[in-house]
Amino acid sequence: MKRPLNIITNWNGCLPYITLTDELENDMNRENSDICLLSPTTELAEMAEDATSKRGLNIDICVVSLVEACDVVKKKIENGTQIFISRRGTRALIEEDFGIHVVDIDLKTSDYISVMEQATNVNGKVAFFTYNDIRSDVKAMCYLLKVEAKYYQFRNRNDCDLVVKRAIEDGCVLGVGGAGTAYFAALYGLEHIIVENSEESLMDAINTAQQLLQIKNEETEKQRKLSILLEQYKTIFDYTHDAIVAVDNDGKIEMINLRGEELVNIEGQRVIGKHIDQIIPGLKMNIVLKSKLKELNQILSINGALASANLVPIVVDDSIQGIVVTIQDMKTLQDGEIKIRLKLHQKGLVAKYTFEDIFEKSKAMSIVKYMARMFAATESTILIQGETGTGKELFAQSIHNASARAEGPFVAVNCGSLPKNLLEAELFGYESGSFTGATKSGKVGLFEMAHRGTIFLDEIGEMPLETQVQLLRVLQEKEIRRIGSEKVTPVDIRVITATNRNLMDEVECKRFREDLYYRLNVLSLELPPLRERKEDIPELGRAFCAQFIKGDHQGCQRAVFKWLSEIEDYSWPGNVRELRNLIERVCVLHSQGHEVDFIPKQMDRYRKHIEENGSNDVKEPADLQQEDWKEARGLQNLEKNKILTVLEAENFALSKSAQNLGMSRSTLWRKIKKYGIKI
Repeated sequence: MKRPLNIITNWNGCLPYITLTDELENDMNRENSDICLLSPTTELAEMAEDATSKRGLNIDICVVSLVEACDVVKKKIENGTQIFISRRGTRALIEEDFGIHVVDIDLKTSDYISVMEQATNVNGKVAFFTYNDIRSDVKAMCYLLKVEAKYYQFRNRNDCDLVVKRAIEDGCVLGVGGAGTAYFAALYGLEHIIVENSEESLMDAINTAQQLLQIKNEETEKQRKLSILLEQYKTIFDYTHDAIVAVDNDGKIEMINLRGEELVNIEGQRVIGKHIDQIIPGLKMNIVLKSKLKELNQILSINGALASANLVPIVVDDSIQGIVVTIQDMKTLQDGEIKIRLKLHQKGLVAKYTFEDIFEKSKAMSIVKYMARMFAATESTILIQGETGTGKELFAQSIHNASARAEGPFVAVNCGSLPKNLLEAELFGYESGSFTGATKSGKVGLFEMAHRGTIFLDEIGEMPLETQVQLLRVLQEKEIRRIGSEKVTPVDIRVITATNRNLMDEVECKRFREDLYYRLNVLSLELPPLRERKEDIPELGRAFCAQFIKGDHQGCQRAVFKWLSEIEDYSWPGNVRELRNLIERVCVLHSQGHEVDFIPKQMDRYRKHIEENGSNDVKEPADLQQEDWKEARGLQNLEKNKILTVLEAENFALSKSAQNLGMSRSTLWRKIKKYGIKI
């Protein structure tokens, strides 16, 4: 079934110059095809309908006059039509008014054959009306057929009117042209024949329109992708962390991004066209312009702030066309580096304890805690000395969290737990392929991880002399060099060290460098052993009970304090760590209904053993009674099983396991060796 054509009125095969009807107005508001054919006659429109229907083409076909054409085109464009097809007069009018290209339905010589048959039978002159020059082959046909022809050209509606009148004045009895001249010919009584296009010329125009539509759609898609790409570039250009300035080959600024405006503190429009030396002095522009080589990592000062600049030339056909300058504010760069480091190495780089976690009632401990708080407000190196188990790392973490570096990383390393050949690599890092077994990507050292934060070197007295030399350099120069690298990396760190040795004795025995000792011992904290602060034991006992027994722990707490009251004279060689571990044992046994009376006996014998042997080594006395020995072994098995259970749960990750067991990594390692646990 054919679709209805948009025809307004037909008068003798042509259209009068009237306004749009409501029917056509409504049709203009419907969803349009991408191509619209504007036909001046119903005959051409019907031919187009037949041709497009046979070929399954979706093309709008409108029968409109010359006057109506512009109104129709305006509506069609608003509703999405992209390509128009029309005959010459209508095409010229649309192109002039809208500045768009309209596909012409060209008249072929063959289209005039039927007209010539009628013209040869006319007795008189025949007027040929055309929008432009008549075809030469049509003139030849008239000559050969002895048609007395006159040729008239027109450009617009007024011309149409005039040329028809002139033809009548010239004695023409027949007019040959289009719908426009047909209208005026009828108006003035001149017989007129409309030259209709053949289906061949019509389809040529439609095929051309389809090709143009395809090209236009492809170009539109290219423009869309280009617009997206340009918007992406603009977003990157304006919102990158780097300041970007583009200059021509004379050094004059052509573009500057938002970050660049912030850096130089001048709006972009005020710097465009100025020489970059006026805005950012000190850049090596002339060197880059002459050498055509990039200049990287140039350090300069901009408004009193240090910055790093990269100058990259734009070279086309071996000719420099300008330079792109990227500038990074050093402070912003360092802050970003810290955030990245923290994200990449967040595990294990956080200090979780504060001074509120340190329980004290004793005067000795109160003084140490007060001094530690004062030390936290400084940037000086701190040496923490104390016996095993006195809480040296607890103080180190608390100092870090109370300092200005609290937002930075806290990196703890036990110098005694690492083999000598690995300690240097762990501390300073290494480049790819530096030694056998080195990873392909290299490794960041602990000093670099601690940048803008604190590094805690526990058991510093265990550090080899050769590593002490490198540590001294870090403290003096504030820079490190990775193994296998020739470049140095500046680091901003605070160093806190700890030891249970007498470092002065180590210095005298030539096992510790004297210059390093004085570098480390700028501020000194001496942690008192538990035997000198026994008034703190009840507070510590309550805290440990709450830690080991979930829910109601009053019964266990009573058992613990009863037990503690029976060993008041105990010297606690393992200090707070020993107290914590023994309270955990009491809590475990009490929760399972076991008696704990053997522990005071064992500790009493242990005290006598120490007095007799004068040793501080933690060993079990050989003369333990058999039943106590069995019970002690039972406890050891209990501890061994607990350690093994936690290790298996954590897939034998020592750091996580030690944290869950409430002991240091080195203590866990010693217990693993003691109990013969295979990992």
